[in-house]
Amino acid sequence: MSTNIVEIATFKLANGVTEADFLIQNEHFMAYVKTQPGLLYRSVSKHSETGVYTDIVYWNTLEDAKRVQEAFEHEQVCQQFAAVIDKESLSLTLTEVVAQTPCSE
Repeated sequence: MSTNIVEIATFKLANGVTEADFLIQNEHFMAYVKTQPGLLYRSVSKHSETGVYTDIVYWNTLEDAKRVQEAFEHEQVCQQFAAVIDKESLSLTLTEVVAQTPCSE
């Protein structure tokens, strides 16, 4: 039995990038991610006081998560998404799900 993976990224926007700029790139990236095998769920939220974004992605397996992480090296849509993020503020963690409720629409 495989264990679902939660990918948690926190970051601020790169200097000069507006939230509107980010949301445009996020839409392109989301369209790409939605085509990837193993995607279960993704959401992006923002802390109103600190401006820190939290990007949470649920993956079916660790291999699914790592495949998309590796795509940042060669997929243009991933590189364009990365360009709007302040690299020094980025924190990325992969965790294993130990308990969950069913997803619902």
